[in-house]
Amino acid sequence: MGPIVKRCFVIVGAVLLGLCAAAVVYLVWAAAYRSAQPSQASNHSGNGPERIVSMAPSTTEILFALGVGERVVGVTRFCDYPPETRAITTVGGYADPSYETIVSLRPDLVVLLDSHRDAKAELEKLGIRTLTTPHQTAADVHEAIRRIGAACGAADEADVLLAELGERTEAVRHAVAGLGRPRVFMCIERDTSSAQLAGMVVVGSDGFYNEIIRLAGGVNAYEDATIAYPQLSAEGAIQLNPDVIVDLVARVPPDGPTREQIARQWNRLRTVPAVRRERVHVIVAPYAVRPGPRYVDFLEQLARLLHPEAFSEGVPDG
Repeated sequence: MGPIVKRCFVIVGAVLLGLCAAAVVYLVWAAAYRSAQPSQASNHSGNGPERIVSMAPSTTEILFALGVGERVVGVTRFCDYPPETRAITTVGGYADPSYETIVSLRPDLVVLLDSHRDAKAELEKLGIRTLTTPHQTAADVHEAIRRIGAACGAADEADVLLAELGERTEAVRHAVAGLGRPRVFMCIERDTSSAQLAGMVVVGSDGFYNEIIRLAGGVNAYEDATIAYPQLSAEGAIQLNPDVIVDLVARVPPDGPTREQIARQWNRLRTVPAVRRERVHVIVAPYAVRPGPRYVDFLEQLARLLHPEAFSEGVPDG
């Protein structure tokens, strides 16, 4: 046997040894988790699960809105509301959850989005109870509230929250009924550090944001329903010729441009009615890019921006 072949055997052996070690560690985690779990009956008794991990900012907000936030022992690195979440152990992000950390928290429920298919499969292999929730429309947010409320022994609180969301949504619908519907160009992701307006991700005519535009009394300027979130250039925005531009920004870094500076970046589209009539609105708010229970705050804010004449209390700064 030559030295090259021997070296290959050594490398393969090392790789196999590493894989075996990783498998052993994984099995140890699973065994430790299962041995530490209470019985299945106790998971569903009383007021529901006592140790909850939330895998999305929207589900974290729902849990706190239902009054069970003190039971949340793990959240993602993106969960930042309410402020109490900052003191909770983080378990990675949407695409890179730390299963080791999740297991160490000994949860009796992990709340997921329905798009968390891989995470759901991995957690179920570990014997961890999961709850999946939808998040594509306002109706999905309501369904997520119902499911989480039922699973956590907070069904009554869920009913109260849903009634409030329904009342506020209906109030907006009533306020804008019969008014003209401006064409709205809504941008939800772009590099605000650049004034080039290149590679903008905008709202297509399907899904959560399209529904919010409609409820707020507008119509989506991007009418193609084949792509949920198309990417457009400045020239593409000009062709849409919107009456109103809404630039959604989750947050602005301390050394980044101000809201006013971001709004001025759109001045290069001088031929667009929204720019000519000074109807470019920059909304800097995490809840505006998060399909959670605060979607109604975003709905009310957008309705006031589109139809200030329908709201006597005036228009917020955005």
